[in-house]
Amino acid sequence: MTYGDRLHLLRQALSSAFSEGVANAVVVSNGSFVPIEAECQAVFGDRVQVISHAKNLGSAPGFRAGMEAACRAGADYILLLDDDNRLEPGSLLKLLQAYRHTLETSQDAPLAVVGFRPENQTEISNGSTRQRLHPNAFFGFHLKHLPRKLLRRMHPLRPSGQARLPEFGLLDVAPYSGMLFQASLIQKIGLPDASFVLYADDTEFSYRVTRMGGQLIVVTGSRVVDIEPSWNTKRLHKSASHAWLAGGSDLSVFYAARNRSYFERYSVPHNPLLRGLNRFVFLTGMRLLARRLGKQARYELFLSAVADGEARRLGSKQGFELA
Repeated sequence: MTYGDRLHLLRQALSSAFSEGVANAVVVSNGSFVPIEAECQAVFGDRVQVISHAKNLGSAPGFRAGMEAACRAGADYILLLDDDNRLEPGSLLKLLQAYRHTLETSQDAPLAVVGFRPENQTEISNGSTRQRLHPNAFFGFHLKHLPRKLLRRMHPLRPSGQARLPEFGLLDVAPYSGMLFQASLIQKIGLPDASFVLYADDTEFSYRVTRMGGQLIVVTGSRVVDIEPSWNTKRLHKSASHAWLAGGSDLSVFYAARNRSYFERYSVPHNPLLRGLNRFVFLTGMRLLARRLGKQARYELFLSAVADGEARRLGSKQGFELA
């Protein structure tokens, strides 16, 4: 999926995919400013099908449209990439090998394999074989993690990428980027929820795999490179609260916060009292940080987004229309 003026990124993503052996690609152009279809035809010929939307509808409708088109075209496997993802050489083969090996024992349970992005799968980067979604956490914060975080500050771990990596790891959720599965998976878990518009739609989509007893397997030998870093990447911010207060645009923060609060509240099993306690502590710390940074307006925006998510107010938000 692409939008705006990002043809220079899309070319790299498509070139890496075709170099890895991808047969055909579906590109969803969400209100692009440049002639995506003409450019793809000129460079890649009829290997690329372009679905053009008159305006930017967001990642959720975009990936949904792309998956629908791939299924209609009779694809056996679907590999998802953002327009700023590049596959390292050999990545697709390793994904396919891991998928087929696991499929032999999966007993028809939902299954997807995912390319490795060290900054996204930080626990795997530090040598763990499992990266969990923690029930009762609020935006990833849980009081039970405080002792471990304090210990890490006193005795920092080796930087991500220097730990002994496992060959495979299990995830509870995963991004679209570098996710491979059989097209038949869509019949089991459904398509992305378009009402998310932007952000966390991949989290909710992928969580259906593990929630239904399936597996999301990250393959560390399959590398997916982010050509452009995300606004909320951990290396750019001192803490999660700092990322929400000082990172990205108001639009990005609104949709990301709204959708994450909705996902944690309605998709992940939790104890309301325990999650409420974590919510209170996180927001209290965030409010104090916002006062210190002079980011009160951003903090109020964050609270508004959380309220919309918890009230199930999804869809496009007036005042936050995508360009």
